[in-house]
Order: sequence, then structure tokens, then C-alpha cells
Amino acid sequence: MRSYIVILILLSGVFLQAKSATIQGLVSDANTKESLIGSSIYIEELKTGITSGLDGTYLLQHIPSGSYTLTCKLLGYHSFKKSISITDNEVLVLDISLSPRNNELKEIGISAHYVKSTDLSARNLERSSDRELNVVSAKSIELSPDLNVANIIQRVSGVSIEQNSSNGGQYAILRGMDKRFNYTLVNGVKIPGTHNKHRYLPLDIFPSFLIERLEVSKTLTANLEADAIGGAVNMVMKEAPEKLLLSFNLTTGYNRLFLESDFYSFDTKAIREQSPYETNSSNTVSTPNDFSKKNLDLHRSAPVPNISGDFALGNRFAKNRLGILLAGSFNYSTKGSKALIYETENDTANRPLVQTKSDRKTSEQIQQLCLHSKLDYLFNMRNKLSLFTTFLDMNNAQTRETEKINYENSSTSLSSYSLRYKLNHQQLINSVLQGEHDWSENFKMNWSAVFGIAQNKTPDEVNLSLFNEIVKGVKQPLTVSNGGSTRRWQHNTDENEALYLNFIYSPSIAGLPVEIATGGLYRNKDRTSFFNEYRFFAVLNSDFKSVQGRDWNSFSEIQWKNTVDLNNTDPLNFSAHEQIGAGYAQLKLEAKKLQIIAGLRLENTDQGYTLKYTKGDVSPMGKQTYTDFLPNVHLKYKASDKNNVRLSYFRSINRPGFLEIVPYIVVDDEYTEMGNPNLKHTVADNIDLRYELFPKPLDELMIGAFYKNIQDPIEYGWSKPQGSKGNIYYSPDNFGNARNYGFEVDWIKFYRCFGIKANYTYTHSSITTNKQFKTYGAQGWEIGNTTQTRPLFGQSAHVANLSLLYKDNISGWDAQLSFNYTGERIYLVSRFVDDDQWQKAALQLDASVEKKLRKGISIFAKAKNLLNTPMEVYIKKGNPANSSIPDQGVASNSTLIRKEFSMQSFLIGIRCKF
Repeated sequence: MRSYIVILILLSGVFLQAKSATIQGLVSDANTKESLIGSSIYIEELKTGITSGLDGTYLLQHIPSGSYTLTCKLLGYHSFKKSISITDNEVLVLDISLSPRNNELKEIGISAHYVKSTDLSARNLERSSDRELNVVSAKSIELSPDLNVANIIQRVSGVSIEQNSSNGGQYAILRGMDKRFNYTLVNGVKIPGTHNKHRYLPLDIFPSFLIERLEVSKTLTANLEADAIGGAVNMVMKEAPEKLLLSFNLTTGYNRLFLESDFYSFDTKAIREQSPYETNSSNTVSTPNDFSKKNLDLHRSAPVPNISGDFALGNRFAKNRLGILLAGSFNYSTKGSKALIYETENDTANRPLVQTKSDRKTSEQIQQLCLHSKLDYLFNMRNKLSLFTTFLDMNNAQTRETEKINYENSSTSLSSYSLRYKLNHQQLINSVLQGEHDWSENFKMNWSAVFGIAQNKTPDEVNLSLFNEIVKGVKQPLTVSNGGSTRRWQHNTDENEALYLNFIYSPSIAGLPVEIATGGLYRNKDRTSFFNEYRFFAVLNSDFKSVQGRDWNSFSEIQWKNTVDLNNTDPLNFSAHEQIGAGYAQLKLEAKKLQIIAGLRLENTDQGYTLKYTKGDVSPMGKQTYTDFLPNVHLKYKASDKNNVRLSYFRSINRPGFLEIVPYIVVDDEYTEMGNPNLKHTVADNIDLRYELFPKPLDELMIGAFYKNIQDPIEYGWSKPQGSKGNIYYSPDNFGNARNYGFEVDWIKFYRCFGIKANYTYTHSSITTNKQFKTYGAQGWEIGNTTQTRPLFGQSAHVANLSLLYKDNISGWDAQLSFNYTGERIYLVSRFVDDDQWQKAALQLDASVEKKLRKGISIFAKAKNLLNTPMEVYIKKGNPANSSIPDQGVASNSTLIRKEFSMQSFLIGIRCKF
């Protein structure tokens, strides 16, 4: 009997559902005909409703037959109300057009504030831009799994990222062009860099919370600086709001790596900021007593959870003339990695033979503080002043433990053990004063005055070198390696002053709108660099050893007898300058469907250095001066309001970094690096073609192709043998000419609550460089010279992204699942044929979810690197002799050089907006 009742209930439910009706349609702007997202559609009598989806459509189901009043509302638009009648099983299609409500600010007469932080504004910017542009909105940033700009930007088509020591994103590679071939702007202007060698900015120091939108320009017009061959990244910071804003985030999380192993650290408070050379007289011989010992001990512990917080407070005052915003971000986090590193030497058949294996563990403790303020004042309709100020401060305390074993056929061998303690402090202060002046309806001027200073300090970097004797497979106590431990001080300061000035005249000629623009910039950069290194010699016992457990227990108890100042006159002690003067003229012509932009830019560069000390036959001063004429033409054909076809040509350059033209020599962990005073700047001719389709407000399809002819590209490689000893150095050089071409596809599609974002980029580049080859004969190894064609350094043939999104305005749920694929690319260029090191292709999976609660409060969770994808480096040649070594394999046609894991990281947080 019960089963009959259940069946009857189910059948009646199906019958009632069959009797119900459906109302569906599209909500759009009455003027622009664009779909409107987030509109509220409501049936008053039934007290039920829904919001329009991400494509502007809505669907009301299970509506009983009858007569009702349907209402539609959206902020900034007049309400829509209509009486409807609906019958059983009817599907009523009702499209709704909303008329915008024009609000004006009192006494100023400016139209309603255009919100630039939404996905809709991002698509509009891409469509209306004068150049090829990809935009990531603040809303997309907020909901993504990423917490800093470096990780966000890898979601853009044609962009991959270079990772730091803990496998986190740090630098952008655009269209296969290494980080050096791109530049980064903040609010449209360059700021000084904290990198101790180069001019580019580490993007991981910028928290995503402070960004209103992220713009990636892939073509350059004449009013933009020309030193970007791959492209330019512009971080538009948060602006003063139109009404009171108070928002904050608080998050906490953990890295799975430290659930399985200890976190390593050292006492950073014991570090002395200045070296003995700086604190004592430069003629004084340093002794071990001049150095701190408390920072030598290794501490093992479980780290506290990561924690970060963000806030923004802003409003308008003085009858809406004055806008003020103050935003900040604080981050305390721990990161790390585990790595296997193999060193090889070629055997007599020129195959890599593994010589050593290193187990390396890295732990990093990061403390980061960022503050951003924006003030703007509207004098009247024609004059506005804005002041942006950014302050960044970041401490990164890194501990690295490495244990290396040699593969020998004896029962007794040595295992080396090393520790590196490194505290890096980066600080950046940048202030930009901007003015916008409309002198008439047809004549405008804008300007920017920039001042910034960046500092990068690494005080008392400690490298302790020890070894174990291994007897019959058993490790003996650690023994000090006499003369193998060093301590290094290094810091640099980069000051930047710049003035940008632009004039824009917009007449009408023969009934067609014309824009004539001219202007320029002047920038002065000054850099100072300090480098000082010491080598230590230990006090040895009668057996010529200093052994743990007998002569000392903790590292701070090791006794040192003397030190040698290695590099107090090193060329890394220098001052450098760079003055850039630029001017441009640009014409923009608008026909009915065709836009033409043609311009010419001139940039003069004066770059040089002065060594503090002279050493050997090194020149104490160096200078480069050159002028570049840089034409460009951009065509945009607007077939309709939803279609663009773009064709562009522009010439661009790339300048050497400050340090690259200084004749320095630095002994690094795995090679010796040297500067190149004869390094030339790079010039490139770029051609771009792109088709753009914007079928709905949030949807887009973009298909593009690009070609770059590059003269004298700057890459790092191995020099020819130099000096009487035939030393080989890793240094920057110009390696002939190169080509780089490919295509991109961007696709974004939303259907009600679901969305998909996908992009794919294919890039092919080639450069032919000098190489050496080795042959083994009766006289031993003989070295010859040849050439080899390879891709550009850092370029991946295939880069792809896929994001699956879910957004429900009624329930308040947002979710995102993001895949990123980066194909193989060159990791290190070898001086020998077929010996380049390659980074293996990698797939990364990240996820995020957010639930909106009441009164502007929401909770969220993010997960990074869910697949625990390792970073792997290999040589594309195998050797059967390596088959017994872990991870090398038996029949592999490659040799593993590095395999590094950073594990998954998770965080949860709360977000409040009032």
C-alpha cells in the first residue's frame, strides 16, 4: 500500500510540474543593446524571483497559470514593470530593455562613475582600445585562486611565468620573450626596480588586493615607451570611490610541505646590516670576532600558519571634489621546496654521466607590507590632479640545506654538506603626481611627475661548507671544510625621477574626427651597488680536522682562525646612470568603420657605469649612447559594434640591464658569471594581426597571430675561453638575429550561472648561436667550434589555460577551477652542442570557492598546486650507465638534472565590504 502512495505522490508531482509554465528572456540596455548581468527579475504576487545570469538571460520555471506583475530592477537603470498572463505549459519569452538613469554629481556635472573593476568593463576596454590589449578585472582577480600579480598574469593568453626558488610565480614571459624583453607599469608609468642586476620588477611583491585591473599590452603605440618586444604589463591600482568604502580581508593557510617535514630557519635579528669593511676602516684586516655567530645555528620547527590581511578605506569629500583612498596589505607566510639535483660530465661518447646527486631543502619565511594611497581633486570640469603613492616592504629569510654524494666505486667516499642562510630585504617607495587639463573641447594636456627609490639588501649571506666521510655506507660526523665557508654583503639602491608630458588636439577634418598627439618623457636613473665577501679558515685539531660532537656541537661553536676579504675591490662596487629622453608624434584618424593610428617615436639612451675601485686591466668607466627611430602603424576595422580586425606594425627595443655592461665576475653556486661591457641593445620589428568578437557583454573570441624579427637579442650563454687559463664564463651576449612567431586563441563564454575561460598560444622561435663540441681521441678531449639553432631562452612552444567558473547571485556561491599548462622550455643554455638544459612541460591545477553571506560579508577558500606538479629539468640525451641512479631510468633518452617539489598550499579567509 505504501508503494502505491509513493508512486501516486511522484506522479502527481510530475503532473503538477507539467502543468506549470516558464518565463525566460534577455535583459539588455535600451541604448547600447548590451546584455545586463545581475538584474533582479521578480513576480510580486508569487514573491519569487531570480537574477539575470552571466550572459544576461533569465529563466523562471514552475510558474502556475494566472495573471501577474513582473518587475525588473538594476542599479543605475529605471525599473521595468509589466502585467503578464500565462497558461499551463506555456513558455513565455519576454525580453526586457532597461533605460539607464543618468546621475550627475552636484556642481561638477560629471556623469555617473564608470566602474572599471568588473569583467564587463574589462571586455569594453579590450574592444575599444587603440592597441591589442588583454584585461583582467579586479572582480576576476578577487575570485581567482591567485594572491599576487605574478600568478594572476599567467592566466592571460600568451603569458607564462618564471618561478622563484619555492616554485612560486615571479616574472612574466610574454609571447615567448623572456622577462627582460617586457616592462611593468604602475598606473601607466615605470617605477624603479628592486632587482640587484636588472631593470625588471618581481611581480610577486604586488598583492592582488591592491589592483583594480591588470592590463597586458601586446602592441605598442607611439605614446608608449618602446622597450617592450614581448609586451607591457600595466597594474592599475585602486582608485578613490564615489561613496564611502570600507573593505577588508583576513586569510590563513598552510603549506602541506611542512606537515611532512620541518621548517628550517635562523636568527635574522642577529644579522649585522653592514660588513666589517663598512663599519671598520677600509684598511683594517678583519678577524672572526668582527662577525656575528648567533645567526649560524640551524633551527628546526613547525611553522605557524600563514596569515595575511588587506584593507581599503575611501570616500569623496568637499562636495565630491576630493577623493581619498588608503589601501594596504600584510602577508606573513612560509614557503619551501624539496629538490633532487644531479651534476653530470660527458663520457667518451658525449653522453651525460651523472657524477653527483644533491638532496636540497629550501625554507622561506616571508614578511610583506604594502600600502597604497590615491588622492584626486577636481578643480572643475576641465582640471583634475591625482597623487598615487605606493610603499612596498618585503623580507625573505631563506634557509637552504644541501647534502651531496659522489658516485664512486669504493667503500669510502665523501658526502658534502652545505648550508646557506640568506636574508633579502626589498623596499620600494614610488610617488606619481598626475594632471589632466582640458583647455578646450578639442585641446587637452596630461602630465605625470614621478619619483621613486628602490632598495635591495642582502646582508651577511652565510655559506657553510662541510663534509661527511662515508665508511662502508655509514656517515661519519660532520667535519668543517677548511676555507670553504663564506659570508657576503650585497646591496643596491635605484633612484628614479621622470616627467611625462602629452598634448592632444582633436579637430574634425572633412567631417571625420582626427586626433593629433605629441609629447615625450625624460627619465633619470641612478644606481649604486655594494659587494663584499669573506672566506673563513677553521681552527683544526691535531688530526687536521674540526669534527662535530668532538670539537663543536652547534654551528655557532665552530672556531675560525682568520678570514680573507675576497672582494672589497670587486667591480660589483659601482655606480651607474641612465638618462632617457623621448619624443613622439601620433595621428589618429576615425572613418566610419576604420581607425588608423600612425606614429613615430624617438628615444635617446645614455647609459654608463663608474667602478669604485679599479682592478687589473678592467676599464674603470663605461658608457653607451644611442638613438632609436621607432615607427608604428595600427589599423582597426570595426565591422560592427561587436567585431574588430586589427593589424599592427611597431618597432621596439630592449636595453641592457645596469649590471650587465659592468665587467664584474661573480662565483655563483653552479657557474661563474661575468658582465659584458660590449653588450649591444636589441631592436625588433613586430607585426600583429587579431580578430575580435564580443557577442555578449562578458563573452569574447579573439584569434591573433604575431611575428617578430629581432636583431641582436640579449641572452645569457657561455663565453669563448678567455685569459691565459682559458676560463669560461656565463655572461650576457648578443647572439646574432632571431625570429619569433605564433598565434593565440582567447575564448570566454558564459551561460547563466556557468562560464568557461580558455586560451592557447603557440610560439615558435629560432636563434642560431656559436657552440662547441667535444670529441674523444688518442690525445684525449678535443674541442671544436660549430653553430646550433635553438628556441629563445625561456620560450615554450605551447601555453594554455582553462578556467571553469560557477556564479549564482541568488545563493551567493562563486567557484573556479583553473588549469595552466606550460610546455617545455630552455632552462640553461650550454656552451656545448645538444647539452642545453630543458624545463619539462608542466600542468598546474588551482581552485577557489566563495560564499556570500549577509551585509557584504563572504567567506572563501583557495588551493594552489593541487596536483603537486614538480619542476623538472633535464638534458635531451640519455646514458645507460646512469640506470642504477634514482630517477634516471633504465631506457630513458634523457638525463634528469633537477626535480623540485613545492607541494600544495591551502588558505581560507573572510572578506567584508561595506
